[in-house]
Amino acid sequence: MSPPICVVHLVWGPLGVGPLHRFRDSYLRHPAGVEHRLLVLYNGVAAGADLADWESELADVQHELLRTDRPVQDLDAYRYAAERTDADSLCFMNSYSVLLADGWLASLAGALAQPGVGLVGASGSWASMRSLARYDLGLGGPYGGVLERRSQVRKQLARLARARSGPDRDGSTPRSPIDKLRVAVRVLEQTRGFLAFPAAHVRTNGFLLDRDLLLDLRWPSLRRKAHAHRLESGATGITEQVRARGLQALVVARDGAAYPPDRWHLSRTFWQGDQESLMIADNQTRDYADGDLEMRAFLSRYAWGRDADPSGGEPTRRAELGARS
Repeated sequence: MSPPICVVHLVWGPLGVGPLHRFRDSYLRHPAGVEHRLLVLYNGVAAGADLADWESELADVQHELLRTDRPVQDLDAYRYAAERTDADSLCFMNSYSVLLADGWLASLAGALAQPGVGLVGASGSWASMRSLARYDLGLGGPYGGVLERRSQVRKQLARLARARSGPDRDGSTPRSPIDKLRVAVRVLEQTRGFLAFPAAHVRTNGFLLDRDLLLDLRWPSLRRKAHAHRLESGATGITEQVRARGLQALVVARDGAAYPPDRWHLSRTFWQGDQESLMIADNQTRDYADGDLEMRAFLSRYAWGRDADPSGGEPTRRAELGARS
């Protein structure tokens, strides 16, 4: 009989084998604490492409594999996997996810088993793309008096863009009418369908829920990244749909403690302190861990508003957080 939990780890082909290597090492280093299946989900890998380089990384790991029919957004890939597995519950992790603590799955499963709980994750946030876009337009709102001057916010966002996409474009200033049009479209996409701060949502780099519930959620086709953001943190996103069914959405820290949305900032799992209670790292937690005090303050205030606390000692060790090699 198959274990009731299936862990689904997404592999985004264009990233190469590096992220899978880091996940595999962390998976072997940190026992899950509960029986499960591991499904490696290949996305963005051509139908006829050889998987040998990726599969060689998993030679000593018992796993199943699945490949999407075509490149899709992460959340669409998760839905694709859910429709093709018979597990009772599904734990999803994206390509950048790295495990940090023993018993990570047992902690998530224990929280999900509590009465009235429908969704659990290793981190969550109150950040609102809608409120940030309005603040950037000079319309004030919940981030007024919390974030620095708009020019400083744009500077931090440009730094993040450079770190993630290289030095060729910094995203700080529109350089042509086409650039200006792209900015206008982005602002429109960030305001439509999103909640104002605090927009509590479980982050989708590491989350667990029952398969039947997932398949019952409204899951529109995600043509662009903005659509994926809306499904993660929007007014009709995953967390809001779960809560609309009268079920709780919890964040689980590495000691197994589970936090309701109004206490997520106390969990010290995402963009708070040294993220010392985080169980599953990803590229966004590394942005904070590797950031200077100015960057950490911006990210913490974006996620938690006046409850931000970017204090702590030295940034968490890059190796522990699975930083890019």
